[in-house]
Amino acid sequence: ARAIQSSNQTIPTPTQHRRRPSQQAMARLALILALVVAPIASGASAYGEASLRSRRSAAESKKLWPFSGSAPSLSDLFKAKEAPVAAPATPQGPSILDVKDSVMLSQTFGKKTAALCEPSPDDQRARCRQLAGDRLFCTLLMRHERKYQGFSGVAEEKEKCSQVNIMETAVEAVKDEREQEEADK
Repeated sequence: ARAIQSSNQTIPTPTQHRRRPSQQAMARLALILALVVAPIASGASAYGEASLRSRRSAAESKKLWPFSGSAPSLSDLFKAKEAPVAAPATPQGPSILDVKDSVMLSQTFGKKTAALCEPSPDDQRARCRQLAGDRLFCTLLMRHERKYQGFSGVAEEKEKCSQVNIMETAVEAVKDEREQEEADK
């Protein structure tokens, strides 16, 4: 096929028409993308439908066929059905134990208990920090009593705090516990 020439301009025939290299690359990319994505998309939906059908048909066959191995035995049919156990009622609203946990796990609280228990021996330091934490939380609870008034478990925590000897430090309390344990042996 020959190009038609007219006044210094060449007009290509349909067989001579060529795309620019960038257009060719884009066309190839679109073709590759279509060839890759189309089977994946159709395969995924076909798999999903096939899997759903097989699960549904297996469940229906178990229900419909009376002689299958999945049928209940006579002993199962005559067993007394137990009434469902009601879940224990959980208190609504905030809990003082949640507040205690969050306060005692804070970095500031940890630094304070560490400073209070620095003079205690290494083998008693963990127990000292626990007692110091309880004492500090009792102080916080008494200081902000109105704030925690409606929380669940406040009465129990106040009772525990009322049994703490505030005239004794955490280090002394650990020493006293240790001496009591040794005396009980």
